[in-house]
Amino acid sequence: MDKAQLKKIFAEVAPDLSRKYKRYVEKRKFQDPRRQAIAEKFLLTAEQKAQVDCFFMTNYGEKINYVWHQNFAAHAGRFDYRFFPELLYIPEFEAYQNNRKEAIAAFGDKNLLPIIAQAVGVKMPQTIVSCTHGVFRDCENHIITPAMAEELVKHESVGFVKPTVDSCSGEDCRIIHKDDNLTFYRNKLIINDINGIRGGNYKQDFVVQRLLVCHETIRALYAGSVNSFRVITYLWKGQVEVMPLIIRIGQGGHYLDNAHQGGMFCAVYDDGTMGNHAVTEFNDQFKEHPDTHIVFATHRIAHINKVITAAKRMHAAIPQLGVVNWDFTVDEGGEPVLIEANCANGSVWLPQMAHGVGAFGERTAEVLQWLRFMKRLKPGERERFVGGWME
Repeated sequence: MDKAQLKKIFAEVAPDLSRKYKRYVEKRKFQDPRRQAIAEKFLLTAEQKAQVDCFFMTNYGEKINYVWHQNFAAHAGRFDYRFFPELLYIPEFEAYQNNRKEAIAAFGDKNLLPIIAQAVGVKMPQTIVSCTHGVFRDCENHIITPAMAEELVKHESVGFVKPTVDSCSGEDCRIIHKDDNLTFYRNKLIINDINGIRGGNYKQDFVVQRLLVCHETIRALYAGSVNSFRVITYLWKGQVEVMPLIIRIGQGGHYLDNAHQGGMFCAVYDDGTMGNHAVTEFNDQFKEHPDTHIVFATHRIAHINKVITAAKRMHAAIPQLGVVNWDFTVDEGGEPVLIEANCANGSVWLPQMAHGVGAFGERTAEVLQWLRFMKRLKPGERERFVGGWME
């Protein structure tokens, strides 16, 4: 057997091995006793189980464990038989939609994204210095020396630094000040420990940005973080569709809003009104913000329509990906600002826990039928059906 034949066999087998592993990962999450306890707070009735079984058997061809429905319902306080289980999202929906690994790598690079955003007229945070593949650049993408990068950063009173490749959930994102003990080397930035605060080591791929100031209707919720909207868009039969929006909100003096970093999240509707309560990943619930005492159900956020339009515009610019998780905010002037794009390991749980409805809504049956169709195809045949097509 020659190399070409081996490569062909591997190409056929690898995607389905990956799917099985990712399904295992999703099931393993419920070995966490915290998730088990949450699911047990909303045990389904016999009628609800029958609804779920009938719906998934009819459209997907398999029954689904109830733990995802119970978990989402426990957070939201209501049940929807069309909840989309995480078991089918990353392992199948996302895998089929984002089947080009090179596109995931390219568009997931937070230093490439501003170039695309600028081309379609979408604002992003202002770059002070970026480092891409070990090369320092200024805000206009001119190559500069580490010494010049250090001078530019220390000229600002405050900035925000984050990795730009292989990062998620706010990991290693931090505010820096010009008086911090910063050292720039050929291809990295070292933030040394100071006054008992842990430093950081940023290598090869990172960016230092100016801090954003959010719109007053976002800042009113909690001014200590850049509260951001998670906007999940997906291509479906030639159109960009949008899942229900949520806003992530910081608390307790923390400057990160991510759910994995202790933030809370709340439903946001198309008119800017909010859900009646915010939740955390492990189901702490708040009807008002614990720091500002803003009551979520009576608060309205401005310019949501602009955020949705900007997310759709961004996705239209990169149709190589079938589904993207965008993080947006609105600046003090009322303009949407794209913070970053997440091209893998999406968070379909966020809108479902916050809104209490299936992420795909009326389209859920069609999505399940498409997954069933795609599973029957050989991996090499799936490319032409990305985006919901079945003919």
